[in-house]
Amino acid sequence: MKIRYLFSLSIACISLFAVPAIAVEDIVVSYKAEGSPRANLSNMKIDLRIAEFTDGRSVDNPRLITDAMLLGADGGFQAEKALSEIIREAMKEGFANANAKLVETGGDMYLQGNLLSTEAQIIDRAGVETIQLTLRTSVQLMSGSRTIWQTTLFGRGRTAASEGMAVTVRAALTRLINELIGDDYFLAEIR
Repeated sequence: MKIRYLFSLSIACISLFAVPAIAVEDIVVSYKAEGSPRANLSNMKIDLRIAEFTDGRSVDNPRLITDAMLLGADGGFQAEKALSEIIREAMKEGFANANAKLVETGGDMYLQGNLLSTEAQIIDRAGVETIQLTLRTSVQLMSGSRTIWQTTLFGRGRTAASEGMAVTVRAALTRLINELIGDDYFLAEIR
């Protein structure tokens, strides 16, 4: 009995030392909406609140962007805060950049969302090693408890690998916002 216990303990210790530590690389996204917006929302007929964005992915770490082994980051990449919160703040930035009538509380309508998935990979674009990140997010325009409009957005960012993951995340967020602000059906509900 004692020999079996010592053998099991020895195997457990060897297993701990044989498995390499996988570290997730920390990045700071720090999204700021820049450039000309896809639409001018200054003539909105409603006051809009950007409500909570949740994380519907099956991950333990809400800060995780991807666990793919890219660019030498064995454990993937994680942001400075929850990715769903970064998306919410980016939406606020994007709508403010488009001159939307935003409010912090109340409002005629509100926009809420749920991050469904993230997918990152390295691709070759004309001989350039490129990071491609896709954020799939469900969004709903709400009035009280009633859903006015909803869709699933795909924000795909592509940047040269030399620019790093943070730049790719910002590109994916810009694409996500532009997909929403450029949607004619969405615009019909808020204008």
